[in-house]
Amino acid sequence: MKHYISLADSIGLLSICRLRGASRGRLHPVIVWSACRRHWCLLLCFCLLSSVSHAQDVQDSLALVNADWHWKDLGKGARSGYALVPMFGDRQSISVVKYPARKFKTFLVDAQHPQEDIVPVIARRGKAKAAVNASYFDVKRLIPSTYFALNGKRVGETYANELFRANGYVALKDAKGRQMEIGYTDTTRYSDYPKQYHALLVSGPVVLVDGHIPAFPSDRYFTHKRHPRSVVGYDDQGNIYYVVIDGRFPRQGACGATIPEVACIARYLGMKYALNLDGGGSSTLWTEKEGVINHPYDNRKFDHEGCRKVPNILMMK
Repeated sequence: MKHYISLADSIGLLSICRLRGASRGRLHPVIVWSACRRHWCLLLCFCLLSSVSHAQDVQDSLALVNADWHWKDLGKGARSGYALVPMFGDRQSISVVKYPARKFKTFLVDAQHPQEDIVPVIARRGKAKAAVNASYFDVKRLIPSTYFALNGKRVGETYANELFRANGYVALKDAKGRQMEIGYTDTTRYSDYPKQYHALLVSGPVVLVDGHIPAFPSDRYFTHKRHPRSVVGYDDQGNIYYVVIDGRFPRQGACGATIPEVACIARYLGMKYALNLDGGGSSTLWTEKEGVINHPYDNRKFDHEGCRKVPNILMMK
């Protein structure tokens, strides 16, 4: 009896022959067919999963782009928006500030009274147009728990327990605040940063590099569980973005985001480089025109009042 196999099966047979050294002995046709069938079933499953993933990616990106953003004009090309977006099999509550860097100045600002200062207070004191919370911090001492240099001086150092996620930085090259840079940090260069930048804050993880999503820490709670998140980034058109994703309010459609989901949202919004900032109850996005536009979690209420005391902010004016 003759046994016929297809070209696809032949490829599978060739692989098996190489693995088993089949040139030294014959394989039973039934074994060949069974192995080939498993090989192609696995390949088919992989292709189907890839197709489903791509389709979901397209669906999520279109949902975000076509959402009703309720955009508000902040002047000189800047605007803020808020939308509830059906994404990632759920809903996301997303607030955005976008502005052209060349028309505004961007600053990293230290709180004057960390025991009292929340994002709106620091922002109003600095006469800001918009602001977002910035660094991770020691909640007991209310000081940065990641490296922070401002005006040539170190304001904060990176704690050992932050190293797994604090792999990037956001920096302002001079006091004019028109040149922002996001990149990977190098702990051996901490002493050089104050000489190279007017202000630099270490945070992380970096979620976009030249439009691509990098690998992330494997920590289950921080990386792969949904939380409120804050993000800063910029595109290749000269625009800077502050983004806050609300979380821990699933009944209101604010489920929070994992770090991979944060990266997708940043990419869908058009960013090329993006950095995750402190999140959770600290996540706050404020504008002079509207006040707090997201729903901070610190008071456990889905309103605009639950701002947490923070040691520093990113702001523009």
